[in-house]
Amino acid sequence: MPNELLRITRNRNYVIFALNRPEKRNSLNAAMIEAFDRGLGEVETDREVRALLIRGEGRGFCSGIDLAEAAGMERGNDPSPLEHLFRRLEQLPIPTVAAIRGAAIAGGLQLALHCDLRIASDDLRMGMTLGKIGLTVPFDFARKLIETVGAPNTNYILLTSDLLDAQRAVAMGLVHEVVSNEDLDPAAIAMVEKLAGNAPLSMRSLKLIVRRCVRDAFDAEHGDLEEFSAKVRNSADFREGARAFVEKRKPVWRGE
Repeated sequence: MPNELLRITRNRNYVIFALNRPEKRNSLNAAMIEAFDRGLGEVETDREVRALLIRGEGRGFCSGIDLAEAAGMERGNDPSPLEHLFRRLEQLPIPTVAAIRGAAIAGGLQLALHCDLRIASDDLRMGMTLGKIGLTVPFDFARKLIETVGAPNTNYILLTSDLLDAQRAVAMGLVHEVVSNEDLDPAAIAMVEKLAGNAPLSMRSLKLIVRRCVRDAFDAEHGDLEEFSAKVRNSADFREGARAFVEKRKPVWRGE
């Protein structure tokens, strides 16, 4: 259907997921998250699928959570469905590739990071702008950033809320390869076809080994941090930050 939020294309031995809200910069709302989760469920049970490519329709990859939807809520947006989705994506037994055109911001950056490999266009803009809207990062998302780029770069990304260009993203290790905008789609297809052409049992084993090593290294108790994060998500500042973003004005912070 032309208006489906997630376009799924099945090829011989790999699948393409295309986020399809280009008019909203492919921001993630509840319906898109649900469609993505259903799609992953289908991939998990299909033994013929050997790789997954994720891309965005239009000029941007993904701008994160739909703040227009979040701004209308009485309480801060509950991130648990998104955390569940990204955890499921990370644990997918097949190799995954993110083809990042244009912007990958906040949840869009995390979507890309939860893929195994990332290839980006030269007009890339990547960052976590949560400090500008009064929100915080879930523990698992911070862990994923530290796992990918280390603690010093994670501090820079989270605390400055800067958007990084392609050159800086490659230097930090956020992406593996940068190509021209017009070359992104064929380069991403070539990468996913390469992965799908490798021995499937070998790919599954290699992913498990890497994930197990990383998981044990970052196994930390964080119940108190989740409580603090919930306080931030339900704060007046977050509601103000989300509304200010939608209304294109500077937020007025109250620290509560």
